[in-house]
Amino acid sequence: MIEALVVVGWAAVVAFAMQVMGAISALVDVAGVRDADEPDAVTRTRLRELVWAFAVLAVVAVFIAFGVDWAARLVWDRGEPFAGAGVLVLTATAAFVAGSIGVIVIARRERPTYARLRRDLRDRSPFTLKPEELADFDARLERADILTARRPRVDLAAMIVGLVLVLGAALVLAAVAVDSGSPLGWIVAAAVAIEVAAFVIALRARAVYRARLAVVLAAQRADVVALLERARIPQSARVPGLRDRVSRALAILREKQR
Repeated sequence: MIEALVVVGWAAVVAFAMQVMGAISALVDVAGVRDADEPDAVTRTRLRELVWAFAVLAVVAVFIAFGVDWAARLVWDRGEPFAGAGVLVLTATAAFVAGSIGVIVIARRERPTYARLRRDLRDRSPFTLKPEELADFDARLERADILTARRPRVDLAAMIVGLVLVLGAALVLAAVAVDSGSPLGWIVAAAVAIEVAAFVIALRARAVYRARLAVVLAAQRADVVALLERARIPQSARVPGLRDRVSRALAILREKQR
């Protein structure tokens, strides 16, 4: 029972710290929304996802440590090797799943963005785009539209899980404090108040950030569409000797002006 309380308490402390950091980073994100030529400056904000991934992996590591200790006690202290092996298999499975999720979150491919498309089209503007190149840009634009429509919910789910975990741990600690007459209840109440305030601030900042980001993305998409339409206009063929004739005409005009 005590070991379970220690594990839950540790997870709640980590979730509390990450919730406060998440609220601060959300406010920073709101202040930093602006259009830029750097494709990943605005449209790729995975900082909170990465931070929460590391936090979840840290909590899972604590659970794994307790799982290994529990399996060892079942084998050596109680003489139950099959039960210990079962606990060990479950612990290893949890570690594998958590590690796989962490690798997917950290090492996944970058998403196509309007800013990246705009930069690539501007780089190709001096050249005539081939039909297959235009088709590739159209496919990338369609993919960017799909991914933009999918609002990321990973950070929101992590915030809700953290809030529930902290509230559950607070109830347990409050009950223990009431039974023992300890002043721990006031500390728990203050922590819960800070946790709820951080959750509300992060949620509100997240909504403001999404609204401002939508304006930036709409402007970037309009630029991409305009560049694609310009690239579809057929370039007029060069006339042999046209530059020489224009130069002679300009020279004659300058002579007449003198």
